[in-house]
Amino acid sequence: MKTNISRWLVLLLALVCVVQAASAFEVTNEGIQPDSEILEPGQSVNAHYVFSYKMLTTGSGYMDDEKFEFSTGLERPAWDFKIRRENYPDIEIPTRGGPYQTLLEFDVGYSGEVQLEVQLRGTVPTTSTGKLEVVKIEHFRDKTVEDEYLMTRDVVSAAQAAGSLAAQQQRLKDLKADIDEKAAEGVDVAAVQTEYNAASQALTSAASAGPSQAASYIATAKKDIDEGIALLDKAWAEKAVADTGAAIESLDGMINYFIEDRSMSSDPQVVAIMTKRESAVQFYSQAQDNLNGENYPLARSKASDGLSKANEALGDANALKEKIGEGFNLGGDLLLYIGVGVVIVLIVAGVVIYRKKTGWDELG
Repeated sequence: MKTNISRWLVLLLALVCVVQAASAFEVTNEGIQPDSEILEPGQSVNAHYVFSYKMLTTGSGYMDDEKFEFSTGLERPAWDFKIRRENYPDIEIPTRGGPYQTLLEFDVGYSGEVQLEVQLRGTVPTTSTGKLEVVKIEHFRDKTVEDEYLMTRDVVSAAQAAGSLAAQQQRLKDLKADIDEKAAEGVDVAAVQTEYNAASQALTSAASAGPSQAASYIATAKKDIDEGIALLDKAWAEKAVADTGAAIESLDGMINYFIEDRSMSSDPQVVAIMTKRESAVQFYSQAQDNLNGENYPLARSKASDGLSKANEALGDANALKEKIGEGFNLGGDLLLYIGVGVVIVLIVAGVVIYRKKTGWDELG
């Protein structure tokens, strides 16, 4: 008994799914003039849609259970509807006016696959800004929305465009100041300069364009400025990490001098320098990890800590080198020292022999 109930439930669910699938409509063609994501107040709009559909029920006994509702936020809208059926002449519905329209099953309820062509003309409200609902199409069945289609556009006024332009021009000015400052510090700003140039060109174009076109240019400029800021942040971090690496490399050269040339590996002062060096390397490693992880502020912070520690060790190393002087090195210059010693011995021997010989001559 329980098995039979389960089977009925499964069959019922399957039927519901089939009914829902059969009720779906699909927009197969859409277009709008002007073809822009941004409109401006008072602008004329011409929109065109074609969608295929299949009514759930047809026939004289079911003329009110299904309908299509249309709405628009355009002013003075005019609607033209055309029903298309294969192997039948098109059926045109006379032009209708008003923001809301309804097509009952009596109007569009035909068996089989049918297409409905919708032509909408209207004007963007002069007081409209923000998001505008160009068209909304809903398929109802017994007061329940089975399917829905929506097209929207952003509306930008001349005042809004001017405000956005001024804001991005200031951001571009700030970016230029940052580029110049970082370039003076040795940061590679070539990639940033490319984004700056693109943004500058877009804002120049926006200054002489209408609100809708200006908004498009401003959006492009904003994207370029954002990318430029991100690239400068990265280049700045790369420079900071590279500076720390170079300081550690110089420090390694000093440490090598004390260990290899002066045999001071166990000297407490050298050990202290090496300890600071290890601390600098640890900060440097963390800076590299954050650089690779694109956490540029933290990469710069760790690199700064590493550079500070490396410079501290370098200061100690230079002070120690000055303190001990160049000293005597039996390393790579051993042959030179031996040669000098031999020359000195020969000179002394020559002087001694010369004096002895001179003394003999005087006695003789």
